[in-house]
Amino acid sequence: MAWGQVKTVSVAILALGLGAQVWAQEASLPLPIPYDRDTREISVVTDEGLKSMARLPQNLKDARQAMFNDQIVDADDLKALADRGDTLAALHFVDVLKARGIENNPSDTAYYAAIAVGGGRVWALPEMVQAMHMLDPKTEPKARVNKYISVLYPHAWAGNTLALEAVMSFNGEGRLFGPLSSATKAKIDEQLETQTAGRFDLQRAVDILRKPTLTEAELGTARTLLERAQNSDHLAVATTAANLLEQLAANHYGNAAQNN
Repeated sequence: MAWGQVKTVSVAILALGLGAQVWAQEASLPLPIPYDRDTREISVVTDEGLKSMARLPQNLKDARQAMFNDQIVDADDLKALADRGDTLAALHFVDVLKARGIENNPSDTAYYAAIAVGGGRVWALPEMVQAMHMLDPKTEPKARVNKYISVLYPHAWAGNTLALEAVMSFNGEGRLFGPLSSATKAKIDEQLETQTAGRFDLQRAVDILRKPTLTEAELGTARTLLERAQNSDHLAVATTAANLLEQLAANHYGNAAQNN
């Protein structure tokens, strides 16, 4: 049998809504977590933020009162209030940054969105995650990365699937959050088991099969994972796993025929 020489596997993943893709050594197979609106809106307050105006300079007291009165507030004042922990000001400042174009200042967008989300304003989470995908792990300030972690992790562990997907995306060698720790991996596994039955098995199988060469043991592990994943209640996961199993079987019989 010639499984050790397998180089690529091509698989249609239309069920994931991603179109036909070729999966090879250098490629990756994105597997979005199936989520609904309710799970995206699960909110956790990680920082209650500014509670009093007592120590604010008068200009910021005036700006904050104007904000509470739904009046227009200067962007610099919104930023200054957000820097002091005002989560509503942070939310409004994110709106300003969005209007200017998130791609023009992704670091500020991610950071101030994190302040807003940390204060329970979870509707800023999509902008936070979108901006984070534009960040350079080599240059993003450590203090800001720590802020993202302090906000995303509690939301992910509480069941917010958008936050969970972000935690998975940003953990790893060369990524924004750095190498995945065993503790974080265990928490991710726990959430995936709860929310996305079969998806993690599918991802693990894909990671194995992406290798340029495979041992019999690796192939057996991948097949076992795919067999579990195809029993998932989530149609996209089950269909993709079944398609991969068919591809594995086709390669197996094709190689066997060549060897004979």
